[in-house]
Amino acid sequence: MEQIESTVVQNLHAIEELNENDVELSPQINLKEPDLDDPILKWAERNIAEDPNNKIELIEELKDMIFERGECEPHRMDDAFLLRFLRARHFIVRMAHRLMVNYYTFRETNPTYFSNIDYSKLLELGEAEIFTVPPYVDQNGRRLLYFRIENWNTSQFTTDELFQAIIFLINAAILEPKHQILGGICIIDVNNLGAGHAWYLTPKIAKSMVAVGYSSLPHRIEAVHIVNGSKLFDYAFGLLKPLLPEYVRQKIIIHSDLDSLHKWVLPKYLPKRYGGIHKDYRYNEWLSTVSNNEDLLEEIESYGYTGGKDFLKSL
Repeated sequence: MEQIESTVVQNLHAIEELNENDVELSPQINLKEPDLDDPILKWAERNIAEDPNNKIELIEELKDMIFERGECEPHRMDDAFLLRFLRARHFIVRMAHRLMVNYYTFRETNPTYFSNIDYSKLLELGEAEIFTVPPYVDQNGRRLLYFRIENWNTSQFTTDELFQAIIFLINAAILEPKHQILGGICIIDVNNLGAGHAWYLTPKIAKSMVAVGYSSLPHRIEAVHIVNGSKLFDYAFGLLKPLLPEYVRQKIIIHSDLDSLHKWVLPKYLPKRYGGIHKDYRYNEWLSTVSNNEDLLEEIESYGYTGGKDFLKSL
């Protein structure tokens, strides 16, 4: 994986001297496209084939393909919406089109993930600290999402509710052009994985995980880092692994210790529990901070989250 400025961490000895003030906290989602002189566009040109000289032409080509093939009926056809699918598939139009077809098929076949959302349940999930979105990005500018499986009480939260929450968070992140370009990082903490959790690692759940993570939403997860493994996790993952496509398996990195994780994500951009410098953040704090962005609220509603605007404004 190419990083924006550096690759593997060379020196981790200064961690004791760091504190949270050394990292800019930027919880606000910036919905504006990068300026033409922003270095991120140079990175985009090198890594996802985003060329300002033919971007509009490729958007039009995607529009034509949608109309000609008629495999889906997008609820939006504006350039900004279509651009998300192109960025997620390195501006290969046929692949962006397939992603869009997958997206609408996934929505139709899994309506419980997208409709009749119990927003109070989303807040409960945030309070339980099952998912966390910190108000900072990693050393490459990528958003971070943490999933702590030990905090998942299977009798309190269903798998449908977990998927509702994570899809809601992803859909919010997708609105940010920098996230569309750079992708995101997921860190899954399987500490205290129990038999009750492992029971849910079924083919159906595996299929939904692949759809949400890679095949059916217009975003890119650049890596999935798994920490605090155990023999039970090794056994459960051994059953799940054959169900995952090879391109997904290549994104999963299982770490034997925190030093291994630090080769991919600098301690400066991690919470203390993973050898970093930050406190733990609840995603409710992040949602509350971004709730004053009127454009974001309108976009959330456009994704079909009826009541989402009022929900966020109430935080």
